[in-house]
Amino acid sequence: MKKITVQWTILIFFIFLFQLPAIARPNPPVALLVNGTGTLSFSKDGSQWAPVNRNKLLFIGDFVKTGHDGSCKLLFQDTQYAKYIEKNSRAIVKEKNLELLAGNARDSKVKTFNLLDNLRRKFAKINRYTTVQRSKSKSTDAKFCLPKSLVISQHYPTIAWENQGANCSYRLMFQGKTYVIPKSSKDIIRFNLSNLKPGLHEYTVSVLKDGNEFFSQSASLVCLSTEASEEAFNLEKNVREISDQGFLLGLIMDDKGLKVPALDHYLRFFEKGNYDNNVYPFLIKVYDDLGMKHIAKKEIKVFNQKRK
Repeated sequence: MKKITVQWTILIFFIFLFQLPAIARPNPPVALLVNGTGTLSFSKDGSQWAPVNRNKLLFIGDFVKTGHDGSCKLLFQDTQYAKYIEKNSRAIVKEKNLELLAGNARDSKVKTFNLLDNLRRKFAKINRYTTVQRSKSKSTDAKFCLPKSLVISQHYPTIAWENQGANCSYRLMFQGKTYVIPKSSKDIIRFNLSNLKPGLHEYTVSVLKDGNEFFSQSASLVCLSTEASEEAFNLEKNVREISDQGFLLGLIMDDKGLKVPALDHYLRFFEKGNYDNNVYPFLIKVYDDLGMKHIAKKEIKVFNQKRK
């Protein structure tokens, strides 16, 4: 298991400066609801129901109900195939399967490729640091930094860092070449690398103000081989056939170390209004993994506001 960074721990502690409840339920999820269509609802106790219009993490004891035009698929962590819940059905989630209470459900022909293998580990990692006692530590101003680990490939050649201001431009040095990135008003600076050679490489990003170097930082990245890049790309295509809403794709890309694609998928998921307290910290974690400290702090504030 990868070592939890001190920065990530401190960021999570910010949540508790507001004395808010834990971000997630204490036990890990056992399934992910995908491909919901029509009338579809969810309940923690079988009596109070809420509509579902997105991917949703499910826990033991959760209820799912479909209407006359509704259906969905459930991906369980310990099974190879998805469970398809048909219209006019009601079911309760168990540890490795679901118990049908009304209607019909069947195994889907779509293989899930053990996509949720690391879900429990990730959820436990996040939940462990968001259910601790309120921190007494004072926060420090976040500074420009690059990710400690980053994976790119031919299919995923983008690197990214947090913009230090609309008046800043950047100089990137990679594989003996120098690139100048112009000023931007966007929060995130992105750059696509080309002519990638597999292996471990160092790159340096310098922050420029009025043409003068303000500061710079170096970091390492891993470029995947052609075969590994194709494998990741084909996995993404298979996942899109199961669910194209973003959360599952973000989860898979994060597992592969492809942090920038993971970020993009999570952003696409949440931009559609798919806010969920159980999954929002996955986005914050990726921001932190990419060294985007100011953005991560801002998103924690969003999280806190929605918890009120």
